[in-house]
Amino acid sequence: MNMTNLLNEKLICLDGTAADSTEAINLLGTMMVQDGYIHPSYIGAIHKREINFPTGIVLASCGIALPHATPEDNVFKNGIAVLRLKQPVQFHSMENPDDNVSVTLLFMLALNGSENHLNMLQKLFAIFQQETLVQCMQQTTSAKEVCQLMLDNLK
Repeated sequence: MNMTNLLNEKLICLDGTAADSTEAINLLGTMMVQDGYIHPSYIGAIHKREINFPTGIVLASCGIALPHATPEDNVFKNGIAVLRLKQPVQFHSMENPDDNVSVTLLFMLALNGSENHLNMLQKLFAIFQQETLVQCMQQTTSAKEVCQLMLDNLK
């Protein structure tokens, strides 16, 4: 999978606002639809999946979410959209769905093939274990820098 095509500055929104997790997912999905990555039906598939398989994760310095769904001819090209929120929204925890996670960083995956999904999730979890890298993503004012940080660490 070509990593440089996965991320671009148009798919990164820093200091976004959303009233709740639904709105945050819709914001990411809209960016991906506008840039030709997904069909709008993929956004609905993510909302459905999030109900049964929530994606909120607590890290040392923040909460993150990895909304994604199984592609069904609704992912046109592989991509990752990133949203950093000014104020956190609540996602249910991946580890314990009864718990809520205050999420400020979201990474929406749109990848064809379950093998690509698993591979990318493993690479992202490796990034999330690097506390200084996560803090850089929280503090930077540059979408280009977020792109570069991720590309440098998704190998």
